[in-house]
Amino acid sequence: MLDEAAAAPAFEWSYVVLAVLIPAAILVYMLGSFRAKRIGSARNLEPQGRRMPKGSLKSDPQFSGFVGRALQRGALTPIATAGAQPIMIRGVITSADGNLGGAPGRECVWRNRSGAPRDAAVAAELVVVADSTGRLTLENLDHAEVIAPEEKAGPRVASYGLYIGDEIEVIGRFKPERFGTDPDPTRLVYGSMGGDGNLYVRVHSRPVAPAAAETAVHAGAEALSSPPSPAQAPPETTE
Repeated sequence: MLDEAAAAPAFEWSYVVLAVLIPAAILVYMLGSFRAKRIGSARNLEPQGRRMPKGSLKSDPQFSGFVGRALQRGALTPIATAGAQPIMIRGVITSADGNLGGAPGRECVWRNRSGAPRDAAVAAELVVVADSTGRLTLENLDHAEVIAPEEKAGPRVASYGLYIGDEIEVIGRFKPERFGTDPDPTRLVYGSMGGDGNLYVRVHSRPVAPAAAETAVHAGAEALSSPPSPAQAPPETTE
């Protein structure tokens, strides 16, 4: 009986220790790897400078060059005499096929957050601009490069907008397409700009600063994340 007990192998506690330590080590490694990946992802989400347009909104170098030359020359083309070529016009926004809300006669037709890329903007599909000779329509305004007064709604919240009644300068390729039956030639539409996706718009003057009530955003403006309700912005005039 004593011989049988002596012959039985001793219980090895080392196997138990290894059985506990190996899964624990694997768990620690997995948790550390997951944490490192999460920290790396968070860093990748941090702003790395100014956001630029992507995809179809990349700048056309040829058009950008024309915009620079047009602004330097400051030569304006009357709408009624414009030809099928890149031009610069100055006129007043008179109407649009829709709007983003606002006081009657001063509705917002384009809006974007301050510092956001162009593809974050929302706008009416067709906007009518008139000068002393006639009218034209702006297409793809939501893709345009727009220079407008900043409207602050707080220390960290600001946006830009275009309103009916704004006098603007527009640079783009003009497409002649006359239509209308009004006997007054100044009320006829002589063509469009922006059909090719290249459009530059700058506010020349804003006769009445939009009040806070004017900047209520229409339901269609919900494409903007957290659209601000801008406060009054001082009128800007560029001579």
